[in-house]
Amino acid sequence: MAAALIHVDAVQKERLAWRAKLRGESFSPEVRDAADLYLDVPVESEPELLHLAKTANDAADRRIKNRDETVG
Repeated sequence: MAAALIHVDAVQKERLAWRAKLRGESFSPEVRDAADLYLDVPVESEPELLHLAKTANDAADRRIKNRDETVG
């Protein structure tokens, strides 16, 4: 495995560390998984990527709303 120095802002680091903890992983595997996920998205342009991200966020928001209505 190759070493790489990356710079993330404080919020990114906190969010990655939180996700790693949820999965029982350390920070480095979480960053590698995030990079793999990004690289596996089959997009040709930044606008296409932004559209894909918005679609995914909208779907997640709907699922959260449905869950909240079911629980609450």
